[in-house]
Amino acid sequence: MRIRRLKLSGFKSFVEPSELRVEPGLTGIVGPNGCGKSNLLEAIRWTMGEGSPKSLRGGGMDDVIFAGTATRPPRDFAEVSILIERNGDGDEPEESEVTRRIERGAGSAYRIDGRDVRAKDVALLFADAATGAHSPALVSQGRIGSVIAAKPTERRQMLEEAAGISGLHARRKDAEQKLRATEANLARLGELLAEQEARAGALRRQARAAERYRQLSDKIRSVEARLVHARWAEADRAAESANRQANEAGEQVTELQTVVAEAQARQSQANALLAERRTALSAARDAALNLAHELASARARRDTVMRRLEELERLDISLAADMSREEALQGDAARAIAQLDDERGVIERRLVDAEAISARIAAELGKAETASRNAEAALAELLARQAAMRAERRVGEAALEAAQAQVARTANERQRLAAQLEELGDGSIETAASEDAARRSKAAAKALAEADARRVEAEQGRIAAADRRDAAESALAAARATFSAHRSEHDALARALDHGGGAAIASLTAEPGYERALAAALGEDADAAIGGDGPRRWQGSKVSASDPVLPAGLNSLADHVQAPPELERRLRQIGVCDTDGGQPLAIGQRLVTRDGQLRRWDGFVSTGGGAAAAERLIRANRRAELAGELPALERTLTEAERERSTAVSQVEHYRAVGDAARLAASQAEQAAREATRAG
Repeated sequence: MRIRRLKLSGFKSFVEPSELRVEPGLTGIVGPNGCGKSNLLEAIRWTMGEGSPKSLRGGGMDDVIFAGTATRPPRDFAEVSILIERNGDGDEPEESEVTRRIERGAGSAYRIDGRDVRAKDVALLFADAATGAHSPALVSQGRIGSVIAAKPTERRQMLEEAAGISGLHARRKDAEQKLRATEANLARLGELLAEQEARAGALRRQARAAERYRQLSDKIRSVEARLVHARWAEADRAAESANRQANEAGEQVTELQTVVAEAQARQSQANALLAERRTALSAARDAALNLAHELASARARRDTVMRRLEELERLDISLAADMSREEALQGDAARAIAQLDDERGVIERRLVDAEAISARIAAELGKAETASRNAEAALAELLARQAAMRAERRVGEAALEAAQAQVARTANERQRLAAQLEELGDGSIETAASEDAARRSKAAAKALAEADARRVEAEQGRIAAADRRDAAESALAAARATFSAHRSEHDALARALDHGGGAAIASLTAEPGYERALAAALGEDADAAIGGDGPRRWQGSKVSASDPVLPAGLNSLADHVQAPPELERRLRQIGVCDTDGGQPLAIGQRLVTRDGQLRRWDGFVSTGGGAAAAERLIRANRRAELAGELPALERTLTEAERERSTAVSQVEHYRAVGDAARLAASQAEQAAREATRAG
């Protein structure tokens, strides 16, 4: 990549549009101090994506805009364009123009060939060409000293830039950040799926209960409708019978009225014709009245018997209808019970399958988390070993270079001394001078030997300190990876367990090994709330002295569980053991094994129940275990950081001692050379 042209407008001291062309060959800018030579280099770095105002000798990014003078107003924007020439896919080079524009109070904008781009795109463009805003190729004031005193990381950056792979490193870093973000999203997605699966299971149970309620409600309404229709039909038949009886009674009244009229007529004739026979008529009247009373009584008895017969016939018909209706209802009930039994079997099988799948997914998740922690620890160890090997290599290279330089200096000094000895004469002055020079040379050699000894000792101390520093960095990386893995697992478990709400399962804690026993013992009751006024809740019941005692060989589950007082009586009547030996249980008691097999006092047996609740209890115990380990891990991490800081300080100390020894050796060599010249 070659810079062909630089255009500035409003950038620092370049208030008017200015253009600088970089022709083939060597282009130089000469001027007095303060004329703006450094502003050109800062303009190039600013266009390449420099984001630190301090690196541009300013307190804020708006300071790069021309601030105005006593005679010229300030500018509201600054713009710098760089025309670059780079090798394309073919033989002909390609030209591109990179522009950065900043407006006061509005921020910067980048363009490449007139297209708006991101700052990252500009940085990648220059990184692919092994340059950039922080490239060592851009040499400014104090840059040479910083390059000489560069740290290993900065030297590595220079080597990577010289090799042309800085763009690859930038893209790799971006890809690693995206991968970490994707992994975090996948972990969060797994948690959401688990939560949604739990909610879906609860909704399915509610949907099945609602469906059963709807079906039973429809059946009840149908039976009630048939019952109302039967009562209405019976009332209709009773009304028709009453009407019929009323008509018959009316006819009988009419006949009686006719008979009474005829009797009255005959009585009148008898009174007119047989006045003399009043006594006989009275006797006949009394006899007639008696006969009339008897006739009325007989008719009344006949009517009563007829009504009773009709009522018995109606009752017979009603009983027959009731019997047939009851038989039909019995058949419907038998079919409904069979259908409900089938549904219950299907639901139990699906529940067992869902719990098994949930347990398997939880086990796989645990294995994956363990593998992830092991991989992180292995990665940290490999990075530490790589850093140690690189440090040893740098130390060996430095020692080799120093030894080669010392050998070269010694050979040159020997040749020079041999030449001077040949030129010396036999004079006394020269002899005295030679003796004096020999003494000074001997003293300088002694000082040089002592300086070399101190340098070697400092170098050895620095190597040992570097080894301790590398070991401390390895221990620090391992401790940081372990602490991060434990903290991530603890936080993930905490987030997964925070969705229990007010359910009893959220306030239960079982001893390790008793989680499946507790989940199987409570079953779906563990989802009920503690207190409150919900439809399913634990209100608590006091332990009574009359409660039955658990059979011999069984321990109370309450002794291995921390639970609210509302569940104490229930847990006291649950015995736990390793294997079910068939012990007899009292009414209300339950026996549960540690692997989750339940047997109730009434003979009900369940295997593998409550897998989801057991997994939640296991995770709660794991979270408590991690919470207990985190303080120790944090102390280990702090200690490792302290060890690393101490080792780094020792490395710097021995480096300073070595620099002082090398300075003393250089001074001794200078004194030896002066003594040699004087001799």
